[in-house]
Amino acid sequence: MSAEVFYRAMGLQGYWIVDVWESRGGEIEVLVEPPRESLRCRCCRSRRVHVHERKLRSWKDTPFAGKPVLIVMQSPRVRCLNCGAKTWHQPTFAAGQKRYTKNFETYVCGWLSRVTIQDVVETCGLSWDTVAEIDQRRLKRLGGPELKSLKRLAIDEVHVGKLHRFLTLVYDLDSGAIVSVSKGRGQKALNGFFSRLKRAGVFIQAVATDMAGGYVAAVMKHLWPTQLIFDRFHVVKLMNEKLTKLRREMYRELKDVQQREVLKGVRWLLLKNPENLKQTARVDERSRLAEALKLNEPLAQAYYLKDELRLFWQQDSKSSAAKFLDDWCRRAEATGIRVLRTMSHTLRGHRVGLLNWYDHPISTSPLEGTNNKIGLLQRRAYGYRRYDHFKLRLLTLHHTKFTLAG
Repeated sequence: MSAEVFYRAMGLQGYWIVDVWESRGGEIEVLVEPPRESLRCRCCRSRRVHVHERKLRSWKDTPFAGKPVLIVMQSPRVRCLNCGAKTWHQPTFAAGQKRYTKNFETYVCGWLSRVTIQDVVETCGLSWDTVAEIDQRRLKRLGGPELKSLKRLAIDEVHVGKLHRFLTLVYDLDSGAIVSVSKGRGQKALNGFFSRLKRAGVFIQAVATDMAGGYVAAVMKHLWPTQLIFDRFHVVKLMNEKLTKLRREMYRELKDVQQREVLKGVRWLLLKNPENLKQTARVDERSRLAEALKLNEPLAQAYYLKDELRLFWQQDSKSSAAKFLDDWCRRAEATGIRVLRTMSHTLRGHRVGLLNWYDHPISTSPLEGTNNKIGLLQRRAYGYRRYDHFKLRLLTLHHTKFTLAG
């Protein structure tokens, strides 16, 4: 390969190559100089200019044979004989006042599509802010998700630390992409997204969310009630919270020390599904749970009702599910246990959204998995300091080529 081809690949066509040497630090330095006829006024583009002064500048370029490359130039400042403006020469191989070349930015972007920001910082010897700036421009070029193809959505919130706190995410259940990221949570966080959907003329078939009042109000305001589905995961989670609360109340009421110890050790056993209880020679979780339930009748009633509630999503039809839900709520209220009556009232108030699951069997579980990826992404990148950058990163998360697991 000739030197001319090599310099053209470096983006140095149109410049004179004055010298090339290797510094004591192991860097390959390429000294270049712009031809006199290439100098122009950056204001009026006139060629009638006079070199007013020169300043030594250097740009980091793509490594060659594992060694860093530095392009060095006595950058001229010219005075225009037409308009009188004094401007610095803008090299074609670099943009603006950046200290690296366009080729080097392309090189870094290639790394960023496969590894995290912190990995690039350590590999390329750049500052975190410089790599983040390059990454932000790369993500903008990827483009945002398309709204016209949206049909089924999932809505949930995620806590991303003290800096950005809570974010509301909207997830496309068909493509697996995050289509909206907004600060805060509740109805206000979704108003902007639904306004964009309306302007785009998009028809949404179904939306899965938890039973948070703000999200429910936003969906009911902008979509039909038949399009709202309450997520199974959050319903079961709410029931587990009620069961934990009841166990604590029962524990405080017990006077017998032995009975308190039995009840104290079954917190996680109460939240487990019966088929997941371990029964071996060394560990017998079934017997331990049965002993605790035998000591406390209200706790036993709540536990069996919790286990029965899972059957709501296993009915043959929507009408059968409606009868099952009504029967479950009646039995929960008949126990007289406060937390079960509260749970019954909650389910009755969200009856339509629960039954809509039989028309659109969707959930926010894919979004829950995405939330785990977001947490890992933050840890591997050592955080994202700018919200705009972090938002772009989430909207293009489905383009990520490196594995987010661990």
